[in-house]
Amino acid sequence: MSYIFVYLKGMLMGIADLVPGVSGGTIALIAGIYQRLINAIASVNYKSIKHLLSGQIKQAWKQVDGWFLLAVFAGILSSIFLFARLIKYLLANHAVLTWSFFFGLIVAAALLLIIKNHTKHGANYLLLILGVALGYLLSTQSMGTLPAGLLGTFIAGSIAICAMILPGISGSLILILLGKYLHLVNAVEARDWYTLFVFALGCLLGLLVFSKLLKWLLAHCYSATIYTLAGLMLGTLFRVWPWQINTANISPFNHPHPQFLLSLLMMTLAGLLVWWLFKIDQKQP
Repeated sequence: MSYIFVYLKGMLMGIADLVPGVSGGTIALIAGIYQRLINAIASVNYKSIKHLLSGQIKQAWKQVDGWFLLAVFAGILSSIFLFARLIKYLLANHAVLTWSFFFGLIVAAALLLIIKNHTKHGANYLLLILGVALGYLLSTQSMGTLPAGLLGTFIAGSIAICAMILPGISGSLILILLGKYLHLVNAVEARDWYTLFVFALGCLLGLLVFSKLLKWLLAHCYSATIYTLAGLMLGTLFRVWPWQINTANISPFNHPHPQFLLSLLMMTLAGLLVWWLFKIDQKQP
């Protein structure tokens, strides 16, 4: 039963990763599986591969927390294939309400993380501010043009996956800045398995390298890391501002269809969802 809940949390991560400006890592952090996820990914190393190649499959599976990883990634992949078209439709036809929900989700998640890990150390608040600045820069600056074809797809995967496991930094947004988002969404819809396989290989490389750094930071500088991640989340808020015209943020009072009350309702529902997930996490043994 516990892995069913992990699978559902993986599905929520997958939905978030489909939305430019929202990170699956944010959902993992809210849902209380973030540190376990990073530790499990980082456990894919020489020792686990040696176990696998020598036929010690059970030992390798146990070392990498195999059932947990399987549940998470099965949930993520399920969402990507089930909801890619729906998210694309919602962003095209109900953009204000969709962005309002994710805006509320990010604000609530960042604030609850800060409250849950309250500290009097001024250095952590400095890291929070630096995280906000870094999140803003990463989500606004062009990242250049990648090579065309499968090489560019592989490189995009290795870069975007780092963002996907960082709360606040959206892998989908990074793909947009790299010029690969629509290419990959179309590949998902068309079931272009070859392109998706190359992208997955790039993701695997990025995961194996970056997860080890995150594992060390969470083990040795947990509070500082959490405050930095909360800052990253807050720094990308302008990317999910609900009221936009031609990707430019405007006041809701200047928007032709502000849907102000419904937008506030969506933000409130998102905040309640975050609060509920935090409460569930606290009840876990």
